[in-house]
Formats: sequence, structure tokens, C-alpha cells
Amino acid sequence: MLDTKTSCLLRGIIGVIFGFLALMIPETVTVTFSGLFLVFIGLGMALFLFLAITSRSDESMFWFGLSAILLVIAIISTFLFDIAGILLIIIIAAIAAYNGFYDITIAMTHPKSKYILIPAMILTGVALLCIFYLYFPNFNNHLNVSIVGTLAFTFGLFSIGMGYFKPGQADVDEVPVQKANRIFRWPDAKKK
Repeated sequence: MLDTKTSCLLRGIIGVIFGFLALMIPETVTVTFSGLFLVFIGLGMALFLFLAITSRSDESMFWFGLSAILLVIAIISTFLFDIAGILLIIIIAAIAAYNGFYDITIAMTHPKSKYILIPAMILTGVALLCIFYLYFPNFNNHLNVSIVGTLAFTFGLFSIGMGYFKPGQADVDEVPVQKANRIFRWPDAKKK
């Protein structure tokens, strides 16, 4: 199992590479992920059929049903090939965004820094989206992939930054949190 810093670095590098590829060659990324979507559906169908054959009789119908649902999704996605790839890209982008937020909240040990970095990450992503939209003409042609690529690139950069973060260098003016005394006592009635 990886420690938090190494995990941040690896996820950040993968996010930057995916974001860069999605921004530079969006057509190839869409076609590749459409093919990967069909491969994942095929592997899922094979797994569900295996579970249906090897499970007890009362559970086998459930696994056959899941396999049939994946078959219907595979048939629909062959007719709508580009939509399947965009769907998988959006799922990966959601996972990347979650990982970016998770890496920052786990790696940060000082709450003040955490509450500054998460809005900074969001604002940087929005600023890059605006810059790319205004100044790069190809950005509009593949808007879904370009938005996902920009956000993955931004979250990747922040995750790489968190991999190099040293907890001792954070907020200098932070005061250690003190535990509250939660014992309540009624005034002594006998002292009157």
C-alpha cells in the first residue's frame, strides 16, 4: 500500500498526462475510450456470466440479469459509439476530481491550508477553462473532452504539488486544538 505522498504524486502524474492528451488529441482520446468502454462491458459480461454459472440457483438469475443489462448497454453503445466514449471520459473525470479533493484533504494536516487549497484548485480550473475557451479555437470543437482534460490537468497539478508538501512547513500561526471540557456541574445546593 502506498503512502499518501506517493499516492498524490502518482495520481497527479496520471491526471496531468490524461489532461494533456485530452487537450492535444481529443479525437483519439474519444475513440480510445469508446473502445475501452466496450472492452470493460465485455469483461463485465464475462464476469457476470461466470458468476451466474458458478453460483447457487437462487443467485444465478440475478447475475444473468446483470449480464443481460450489460449486453443491452453494449448494443446501444455500438450505435452511439462517441457517446459511450464521452460517458467513460466523464466517469474518469469524476473519479479524478474526487481523487484530487481526497488527496488534498488527506495530505493536508493543517485545516487553514486545506480550506485555501481546495478553492484555489477550483478557481484555477475555471480560469484555465476560460483561457482555453477564449484563446484556443480547437477547444470549442470537442468541448466535453476539452473540459474534462482541463480539469484533470488542473487536479493533477495540485496533486503533484501535494506530493511535495511537507507538513512542517504549513501554517506557522496555527494554535493547537484544545479539547473542550464537557463536564457540567450543578451548583451545590448545600452551600447556601
